[in-house]
Amino acid sequence: MKPSKSISQKTDTNGKAVAKKPVKSKLIKKLDVVFSEYIRKRNSVNGKACCVTCGKVDEWKKMQAGHFMSRTKYATRWDEENVQVQCVKCNRFSQGEQYLFSLYLGADKAKQLYEKSLTSWSQSIEQLQKTIEHYVSLNKKME
Repeated sequence: MKPSKSISQKTDTNGKAVAKKPVKSKLIKKLDVVFSEYIRKRNSVNGKACCVTCGKVDEWKKMQAGHFMSRTKYATRWDEENVQVQCVKCNRFSQGEQYLFSLYLGADKAKQLYEKSLTSWSQSIEQLQKTIEHYVSLNKKME
């Protein structure tokens, strides 16, 4: 017979179950989703958005949020200037067309984003939650 597994659950001083804190990685994924939606909606007109690197126009839902500085650089991952609308071809299959993206941004802005991407990044769970709430609110306003 297998021993029963006990599931420990945090409780408050009254013995009531306390909700677990959200996991940071899950909040980052949620922020990616709501931020991407915001970028694509922000740059759309009548539901259509234009790729900043090749000019293709399509429904905002079919476009992507492309990053000038890689999204692995957390300091610029959710920077509204670093992330612009791109078509799937430019963003995914042409590695973001970084040179064309830099022409769209301009040399000064591209340099600023590059330098910012080299800085350290740290946000608390609470800061991530507030940022998610901010972009959810903006998305609702654009519906």
